[in-house]
Amino acid sequence: MTSIFCVSVKGNTIGSLTRLCKISNYNATQVAFMKRLVLKEELPKPPPFPYWRRLCCPTTMFTDPTSFRYDENTKLIIVDGPPAAGKTKLCEKLAEEFGLLYMPPPTHDQMFVNPYGFDLRSLDPKLPAGCKSCDLNRFLTDPTNKQVPIFQMTYLYMRLEQYMNALVHILASGQGVVLNRSAFSDVAFVDAMYNAGYLSKAVVDELEEMKRRCMYHLLRPHLVIYLDVPPEVTIDNVKRRAIREEVNSKVINTNYLSDLDRVMKEKVLSSLTSTSEVLIYDWSKDGNPLDIVHDIEHTDLEEVPDREKFQDWIFIDAETMIMRLCLFHEKETIFNEMNAPMDKMATELYTTAEDDEIEHKVMEGVVSEKYEYGWNPELGDKYSWRKKFRIFKLSLFRRTPLDFVNCKFFDYKAYP
Repeated sequence: MTSIFCVSVKGNTIGSLTRLCKISNYNATQVAFMKRLVLKEELPKPPPFPYWRRLCCPTTMFTDPTSFRYDENTKLIIVDGPPAAGKTKLCEKLAEEFGLLYMPPPTHDQMFVNPYGFDLRSLDPKLPAGCKSCDLNRFLTDPTNKQVPIFQMTYLYMRLEQYMNALVHILASGQGVVLNRSAFSDVAFVDAMYNAGYLSKAVVDELEEMKRRCMYHLLRPHLVIYLDVPPEVTIDNVKRRAIREEVNSKVINTNYLSDLDRVMKEKVLSSLTSTSEVLIYDWSKDGNPLDIVHDIEHTDLEEVPDREKFQDWIFIDAETMIMRLCLFHEKETIFNEMNAPMDKMATELYTTAEDDEIEHKVMEGVVSEKYEYGWNPELGDKYSWRKKFRIFKLSLFRRTPLDFVNCKFFDYKAYP
């Protein structure tokens, strides 16, 4: 029983990667609907491929029984909606009911706070304006800050990287993933920020070009759930949540939230309807997550060759699937393509050589940044062969990523 379909198995040596065949050893039958754990028949499966310590590639997965890990719940779900809509609560409920991995949304703390606990934002007084940090709280309190364009670009980086980690986990382990927002919703925030005057047209154009270069690599989600909340209700929800920066922010207003909602529906959700199932719920009052659980159980998410939806999850052969998995695993190819030189560059997204030199000198004085985490002799770290052969990086630029904090397959703390 598999959920990822392979049209043919040309040269397949990794374990019968084909969904429509019966796999007698596993009593497999073709399925279409996700099932709650309480109703799901648990069949024996191979353990997850250890992507956290072995490279995903045709060589390492030569005899790996990849497809035998997949079942009806091997899906990617995205929950989206305005701030304070209740996305986290719903994500956690879906993960609990369907046995999915919930990846919490990335934050700038993951970028600036290293595993030793040092917060690089404390260096701002020593840095030139072009190198100072800008996180969500700073944006909310000062949306015209010079660093806001870079702030939005780093959000794109973080969401894109998390999405690739989600794809790696799904393809290598067979466990489905639920995400709180994703890289696809970035366009809505960019448009809303542009309309509010926080981003220039040059920045918007460059961010759009960056996305154009990388997003086509991604496998689009099986299901997108949008919690529809009117701007006025969102503002009330923000006040009840009582986060000081949000409550006092100039950003969270009716115009900004209306733009965000409009672009999400007109550009993001509409573009995904041909490839993914999209469910929209009126969440102006606290809805019942179990109603959504029930709807998911009755939503056909099966990948079949003659169906327009879910075509991203249908592979020509096993080698093609493994090569896509490797692309998401090492990440650098996609990020390099995304950041290649452009004909027109937005100056707001770049720092000068002089500023870079000052930043470099300041960083040289930070003891906990001199070495990769776990290799710092000045902080008591000791040499380990296990660390020497560690291959998988959870992040290329986040210092403390939390994508796998809920994963039970490996010790997240050992792989920061």
